[in-house]
Amino acid sequence: MLLMDPGVVGLDPERRARVADYWWSRAHGEMTSWVGFGHVLDDLKQEQAPTPLVALAERAVKDEYQHAMWCRDWALRFGHPGGEVRPRSLGRLAFAGATDRENRLLRIALCCFTETVGCVILRLIRPVLRQPDLLELNHRHMSDELQHSRVGWGYLATLDAEQKAFLSARLPELFRLLVVTCCEGTEQDDEALVPYGYFTPRLLKAAHDEALRDLILPGLDHLAIKRNA
Repeated sequence: MLLMDPGVVGLDPERRARVADYWWSRAHGEMTSWVGFGHVLDDLKQEQAPTPLVALAERAVKDEYQHAMWCRDWALRFGHPGGEVRPRSLGRLAFAGATDRENRLLRIALCCFTETVGCVILRLIRPVLRQPDLLELNHRHMSDELQHSRVGWGYLATLDAEQKAFLSARLPELFRLLVVTCCEGTEQDDEALVPYGYFTPRLLKAAHDEALRDLILPGLDHLAIKRNA
């Protein structure tokens, strides 16, 4: 078992426990992402996506499992008692009224958007990270997230006109789900925790808004995937 990190001495016991619980929760979240990216990998294979994209997705599945282990270890460093890290769900995401093939496209697109937001979250928190080990982890994690987002963007670039039209019609639903996925968690508004890797609601919303405005919407425009103004 890892010993509590001496770099957390600036936190009072209550806040230290909150950060430990948060990293433990993130470990479960990353394990859920591991399951979800496994579904996306299967979707890409069934859609006969280009081999390089399948290879990137295979790497992403391995990365997501490693990310869960990173978060578990940081929870222990902040004093969490540990236990088994489990995914929150094993179910395959399904959208109402969509065929199997349409569901595959929607899952890939949502994964693309969430990984893009993830890149921005990690970039926004980087300047205030207090510990060198956390900063190094941030660099490694963001490098992975960038590759993961390329899976989805690369696949969206292969869509034909019919697929683009379908995706365009479902974008409002995807954007609503993106807000829920990225912004509506159990995080608390305690800015003192941010230097220890804690994603506050303010940080999550800022990352979502920036990613949507500066990356996702321009990316869709670039690919000629129409959206509502």
